[in-house]
Amino acid sequence: MIDISTLEQYFPQVNKPLIFGEYTFTILFRQEEDTFLINLKIKQRDTKKSHLIGFRFGIGKDKKQKDASHETDKPHSEIDIYKREKESFSATVYFTFHDSEDKTIFEYAKGTIVLIDKIIKQFIKNEKLDAIIIKKIIYDEAVLDELAQFEPALIDALYDCYKNSNLIVREGNNRVVIKTPHNFKKYLGMNAGVKDLDPLFLPLLKKIEKN
Repeated sequence: MIDISTLEQYFPQVNKPLIFGEYTFTILFRQEEDTFLINLKIKQRDTKKSHLIGFRFGIGKDKKQKDASHETDKPHSEIDIYKREKESFSATVYFTFHDSEDKTIFEYAKGTIVLIDKIIKQFIKNEKLDAIIIKKIIYDEAVLDELAQFEPALIDALYDCYKNSNLIVREGNNRVVIKTPHNFKKYLGMNAGVKDLDPLFLPLLKKIEKN
């Protein structure tokens, strides 16, 4: 079982909401005997306006659950998306890794930290927030200096999930296996209207369309 505690050093604070204007950023770390979780959660305060967005991205391994949309007891990347505009959109996306060697999963966890860093910066840019808050959420320079090398392996692993039908979306009661670029765009990219996930979406889409 991997020990994720060493990765907490890349964040000023974990397991505590950080509030900047109408947005709350939370870095979640949790580890038990055979389960773990690293998550970025961004939530917009509901002011009853037509626009509202919230999403969560990370990596983890849970206990086995009956009737789940994916194999919860295998390491996986997970994304929760909620968007309310003219039409509401809500979905949970699961990439399940079948290579569960501790060394490999720990490298994926390091790559996840890099994507979390890029998604935070993308979100702050898109929402026109003050870039000074980045260092209050994540140690950006240290992440890029020390962990950037692990991002390509994670992107390759996420692509393998797509290629091997281990990319699952749950939308309400519907369970969809993502097998086409069209559905990939619908749930993860431009059609879902979540530009903040571009650091994940764009390199993955490039590999999908290339192959």
